Amino acid sequence: MKNIAITFAALGFLAAGASAQTLATPVTMKNIKLNKISPSVLPTPEYTVNIANKRSEALKWFEIEVEFEVNGVELVDELTFQYTVMINNKLCPGEVTHVNIPKGNNRYSVMYISPRSLDRITGGKALNAGMVENIWVKVSKSGQLLGQIELKKGPLPNLQQMPDQLVKKSETPFQVLWWDRYEAVKNTSR
Repeated sequence: MKNIAITFAALGFLAAGASAQTLATPVTMKNIKLNKISPSVLPTPEYTVNIANKRSEALKWFEIEVEFEVNGVELVDELTFQYTVMINNKLCPGEVTHVNIPKGNNRYSVMYISPRSLDRITGGKALNAGMVENIWVKVSKSGQLLGQIELKKGPLPNLQQMPDQLVKKSETPFQVLWWDRYEAVKNTSR
């Protein structure tokens, strides 16, 4: 009976060690692949509510979606995506950190520029494709660069920066939409 208990204890330690090893698998550039950047202009989503006399026109939001994949590891605990969008010779930086990203393809990250911010960036003109000069996205983990992609080939120029123009999905009227499409975002308010 004592031998059986020792055997089970040894198996338990081995299983715990294997589990800890799986969680501790380092993530490198080989594990993360950025596939494409898909920019688009979307109208503010319309929701039906029972409140009289509250109407507004649907304005245009700029969405920047990045498709990526995770290979060679079962789960990545955290990835930080740094976006830089160049519109009208102005750079708009933003950052979002995703958590608990499982292995596989068809993983997505997204950020937005609000209609009022677009007005500020474009000088009140309607956004058109020619105004979006480029988009750069870098992905990192714990400060280590794991990959980067750009909409058009070219280096990131040294131009005026307009911080706080890019916002996370949770800060938009799209927050309740497509919940299962995008990776979970780290809660930074805790």
